[in-house]
Amino acid sequence: MATLEDKFAIRELQERYATESDKNNQDYYRKLFVKNVKLRVYFYGELGIQADTVDSMITQYKAFGAAKASFHQNGQHVIDFQDDTNATGICYALATLVNEKEGKNELMLHTVRYYDKYEKIDGRWWITERSQYFVYTTSACVLNTEDSTK
Repeated sequence: MATLEDKFAIRELQERYATESDKNNQDYYRKLFVKNVKLRVYFYGELGIQADTVDSMITQYKAFGAAKASFHQNGQHVIDFQDDTNATGICYALATLVNEKEGKNELMLHTVRYYDKYEKIDGRWWITERSQYFVYTTSACVLNTEDSTK
């Protein structure tokens, strides 16, 4: 049956996703998602992004452009194992992005839920499917930022 090491390895996938997203390093996603990942991103109930390969996923994410600053924070992450090599999970997250709008820094706070499927292939865990839901977004003016890609 699944071990604590398996659970840790799956959580590490989500933590690396958030950390590398803050660095604007979408190319790192190739180390987290299988080549033929099934991705669906929903913006407030509407399908907005669909990809069937990790390369397509990366291309579409890069098309949004880099934020001036970002801060991704994961919350609860529930993982259910179907067997020794398959699991599903739900991870709650806050994605905070700062972009310039009309000469001012605007903060966008997105609440996100990731519904993932994981598979252990050749001894390591990968994300094989992701349905990402933006639940709500709020915005505010930001006074200062630092370069978050350092």
